[in-house]
Amino acid sequence: MTSGFSHERERTILTLWEHGAGLDRFAREDALLAAGGLKCDGLGARNAALVAMRAALFDRIWPLRSRCPMCATECSFDADSQELAQSLEAYRSAPAAATMELGGRQVRLRAPTVDDLRAAASASDTGMAARVLLDRCADPIEARTIDDETIATLARRLEQLDPGAIVSFDLQCPECAHAWSAPIDIGAAVWAEVRRSAEMLLLDIDLLARTYGWAEDDILHLSAIRRAAYVQLAGAS
Repeated sequence: MTSGFSHERERTILTLWEHGAGLDRFAREDALLAAGGLKCDGLGARNAALVAMRAALFDRIWPLRSRCPMCATECSFDADSQELAQSLEAYRSAPAAATMELGGRQVRLRAPTVDDLRAAASASDTGMAARVLLDRCADPIEARTIDDETIATLARRLEQLDPGAIVSFDLQCPECAHAWSAPIDIGAAVWAEVRRSAEMLLLDIDLLARTYGWAEDDILHLSAIRRAAYVQLAGAS
């Protein structure tokens, strides 16, 4: 599965899966971070911690996918998870708050936190979600009273306060050659890999436990080669 095959790593993957299974997006991310002894409210800090966790558990090269917005082709690409974790960590020095002039008055802005996203998630559409965020992160602002162009300007300024909050990759579609910036939901991508790896481990554990009567910990302590051999033998019997 990875070059860093070990009992401890696989036990960690199963623990992360156990803590995150069945939870909604934000609660699942909280559970993954808590399992690593971390608590992050800032969005960039959460992304940095989750990518670092992923880099420690799996291969350095991270296979990812995005759908072309022009022709809907699913495009596969690779990211270097160690480099990405380091670049996100470097963003920690970005200012968490700032002021800007808007309509002749000074507006105070702060970077959104996960609690702000939780509040915005209940909005009926993306436009309303942006206004919920601004009502919470921009003062004094009543987002319902300002136009869409001003909303977009304020949203861009909020993004600058926490550059690691949105992770995107410049891609070009192999089918139609359309180029675009593809945002990646870091929490969802990390969870997908944890869940897939945990489910594969559970299938091996289930098969070998039923076939040979071995305990889970004994199975996890087997080397990759020996476990694969036993799985093959059990499947053939």
